[in-house]
Amino acid sequence: MKQNVIWKTSPNFSTGRGGTAVDRIVIHYIVGNLAACDATFLNPDSQVSAHYGIGEGRIHQYVSVNNTAWHSGNFAFNQRSIGIEHSADPNRAPTTQTLNMSIARCVTLCRQFRLNPLTAIVPHESVVPTACPGTVDWEYIRDRTAVLL
Repeated sequence: MKQNVIWKTSPNFSTGRGGTAVDRIVIHYIVGNLAACDATFLNPDSQVSAHYGIGEGRIHQYVSVNNTAWHSGNFAFNQRSIGIEHSADPNRAPTTQTLNMSIARCVTLCRQFRLNPLTAIVPHESVVPTACPGTVDWEYIRDRTAVLL
């Protein structure tokens, strides 16, 4: 499935990955919508970013997958992972459309980096103590990605 990815270049990233191979995809929620994600990741003072944000029928890319986004709260983990944010919050799960777009993006990334989705796709809460990804059913994303590969 061809996806139209819209570039919204964030200043918040580190060039390269320090020689570390990508072996994880970290699932996050925005705690808001895609516009909130854009505002945060395009602000140099926020000092945070992710590779992708998905919501409202769109995919925004903020950081090249060849570079390190600042998304997981653990720099070494950031170097080995791709971060995907989802339009959702503690009282609002992502839409089916957002989940399906995320699954398609994960399929593309798993093919590109030769990842096994059953071990590569992880929730943010597995990296650092956080409520993220909250209402995002990361296991559904992981399992559907595996089926589609």
